[in-house]
Amino acid sequence: MLNFKRILLLLIVLSTPFLLSGCGAQNKLLVLNWGEYINEDVVALFEETYNVEVSISIGDSNELFYSRLKSGTTAYDIIVPSDYMIEKMMIKDLLQEIDFTKLSNYDPVGNPYLQGLQGIQATMLEGTEDYYVPYFWGTFGLMYNKDKAGLEQALETYQWQAYFDPAYRPADTKTGMYDVAQFAFATAMIYNGIDPNEFSEDNLDLAFNTLTDAGFVMWADDQLKKSISSGSLDLAFVWTGDFLDMFYVALSEGQAYDSVSYNIFIPDTTLAFMDAMVIPYNARHVDLAHEFINWFLDPEMAYMNASTIGYATPLQNTYDMIVDYEGDDQWLNDWARAYMEYYEDTPDFTGIPLANLEQAQVNSLTLMVNNVKTN
Repeated sequence: MLNFKRILLLLIVLSTPFLLSGCGAQNKLLVLNWGEYINEDVVALFEETYNVEVSISIGDSNELFYSRLKSGTTAYDIIVPSDYMIEKMMIKDLLQEIDFTKLSNYDPVGNPYLQGLQGIQATMLEGTEDYYVPYFWGTFGLMYNKDKAGLEQALETYQWQAYFDPAYRPADTKTGMYDVAQFAFATAMIYNGIDPNEFSEDNLDLAFNTLTDAGFVMWADDQLKKSISSGSLDLAFVWTGDFLDMFYVALSEGQAYDSVSYNIFIPDTTLAFMDAMVIPYNARHVDLAHEFINWFLDPEMAYMNASTIGYATPLQNTYDMIVDYEGDDQWLNDWARAYMEYYEDTPDFTGIPLANLEQAQVNSLTLMVNNVKTN
């Protein structure tokens, strides 16, 4: 896979016109992104093409993105928040509208967004679409240890029941929950057949009882996927992309697709998300920010970027490039198979994005989860 990427990068370098070569490297594009969420080769090629420097800062939550943007201490040119936070930033007048006339690669007819992503967009506030360009999207699922006898069958048969109710899964199954209060609350609501964004005091009590009875032995973030891959945990709620990050590493190390010891089950109804590029109200390099966004709308660049990230490309043409591969490269064949299996492009998608809750509600969820963990 690495050799393939180097060859592709070289071909793109030789075929890409070097625009804005006279703008000078003194133009530094400031980007605020999630960790391990961009292909550095694609960024380096952008820097070389436009003779600029891209400085990427890392954040670990949408709330941190919001606080940094609101403080105005650093004038970021690009930020990559999630759907509900984009709505909040728009409402608070913290974003500039995207000038789509500056995006030559934006082609909603010839290169539309995937159907699953469109389903997420349809749930967002009207007008929000003027302020963002999708970057990656994906679902959440239940990552599990394939070697735990009976667990896979339990998940396929009982779905969320097998995760929340010990009676519906094999004895001594060690389970974990992602340590984000809104995730825990939302999944408990889905299990109980309630809208995951329907906050109320009654639902708060119901979530407390559901999470307590589930008997989670671990509350964590990235440690969940690592613990399942090592065999010290059997079942956990994680991003599908987190699972695929681990899965792709296993494949690149020579493991056969079907011999990897862990998998992920995506319930019929689950949470979903979209991360997108936005331009803050105080951005200093607005034209260059548009060029950066346009760069990642190029199907070839999006392909390269997706090759190192476990989440789903938003672009139909890039998706087709991945899943239509025919050749002898085993990694690319496995990549195509994984995309079709875990990111099927279907209108039947039922992923539900999280809503933008008031701070008082978030505080209540956090207190509830803390009480569960210390109960």
